[in-house]
Amino acid sequence: MKQKQPTYLAHTLPGFEAIAIEEITKRFAGAVVRGTHTVADKNGLVLFDYAGDVRDLLDLRTIEDLFVVVARLADLPTNREALRLLESTAARTPTIAAGLALARQAHPGHGGRGKLRYRVIARQVGTAAYRRVDAQRAIERGIAARPDHQWRLEEEGALEFWLTLLTGQALLALRLSDERMRHRTYQLEHLPASLRPSAAAALVWLSRPADGDVFLDPMCGAGTILIERAHAGRYAQLLGGDIRAEAVAIALSNIGPRYKPITLRRWDARALPLDAASVNVAVVNLPFGKQIGTPEDNRTLYPAFLREAARVLRPGSRLVALTGDTRTFVEALRRSAFARQQVYPVRLLGQPASVYVLERS
Repeated sequence: MKQKQPTYLAHTLPGFEAIAIEEITKRFAGAVVRGTHTVADKNGLVLFDYAGDVRDLLDLRTIEDLFVVVARLADLPTNREALRLLESTAARTPTIAAGLALARQAHPGHGGRGKLRYRVIARQVGTAAYRRVDAQRAIERGIAARPDHQWRLEEEGALEFWLTLLTGQALLALRLSDERMRHRTYQLEHLPASLRPSAAAALVWLSRPADGDVFLDPMCGAGTILIERAHAGRYAQLLGGDIRAEAVAIALSNIGPRYKPITLRRWDARALPLDAASVNVAVVNLPFGKQIGTPEDNRTLYPAFLREAARVLRPGSRLVALTGDTRTFVEALRRSAFARQQVYPVRLLGQPASVYVLERS
């Protein structure tokens, strides 16, 4: 690439871009954020430069996928002339070679030897005089015509080029991550409304993990938040539980013999079997009142939970809470011992929700 540093593209869940930016810039010295975009309800996009080893970036936990940008087209017309520009760019841009080197560094041998296997995935925001599939085929033709390698259009084991068509511009990026970034290998069993690992990692990040944490997830579900906290660094104790016996059993299966010291048990989050002021940080994915619970249930659950959380958390401690029933949660907060520090509007499975960062007063 002509630029000194490659430009990377991180996909996040919608609304989680700011949290991902925090992780990128605080974990990797020299990373420079270049901008963000949104693709409807599907993804947030974070563009950033980084000169270090690409394999370091594969350890990011608040993102869903990682790509290296191999071409950017500004002032892209909305007529069919755009298709010619896309095809010629894919056929001629020299940056694909550098992107391929990074992809091979991340996953040696990916795409095969001899003829390189590739596929193209296209996404479109807004309307144009051409279809998304037309743009996809233009990129396919361009790559097939490249003189640097022999290229073979194929699905299995292929290099993935992702074309994102935004209003007036296009991003062509080569995927560096695989399914393990989005779907962690520890997820052996699932529950309805289970939290995506990257979302759980984002909540944990906002809790500001520290070595001495006594960390609580009072509604642990499948155990994803607890496991993500274990991966975030050292801690003193992990505490988790759920009112559903099925959830506790699944969390125990996912956790296995790892992540000690940890205590996991069946309990009611409104009456925790914990001493007062015994916890210094808590993260919770509250029932949205749709797949789990009802809006009527939440009107009594949320205030009761906040009272119990205030009892077990030490003054000055942090509570990070995710909910889709924001109206009920905000009303419960008004009568609680928690002060609101930050709010992140997000979308999960197409549904609006918010992440609240609170402090126990």
